[in-house]
Amino acid sequence: MDSAANSRWYVAVLVVAARVTGTCENERPIDQQLRLIQAPDADVAFARAHELGAAAEHSYLNSDGARVHWEFCGLADLAELDAEERNDGGEIYSWHSRGDPVAAVMPKERLSVFWVASNRHRGADELLD
Repeated sequence: MDSAANSRWYVAVLVVAARVTGTCENERPIDQQLRLIQAPDADVAFARAHELGAAAEHSYLNSDGARVHWEFCGLADLAELDAEERNDGGEIYSWHSRGDPVAAVMPKERLSVFWVASNRHRGADELLD
């Protein structure tokens, strides 16, 4: 990679989706991952985002014995970060939508960091029910 002085920072939104044997194709679990990328330009950042997406692919058997395959589908977005925003509390990515803003707000226990901690002991079949 070029020197840090010539690098820019990007945020990539990777779309990774699961295929589960015996489940409906149009109700696949989708994982949208925000990834931080340092690159000299947008084309290099795009290529790196695709490398990260390919590396995110994996398969396993779930607790019901069904094959689960997570596959990289592509990018939802790739945006360059403003250097002035890379600090505590700085905005790294946003998107706009319409609807009830109250419905978009999650209680503390449903925020990922707290939800994962409280559900570590549960199996996939319990979580999907």
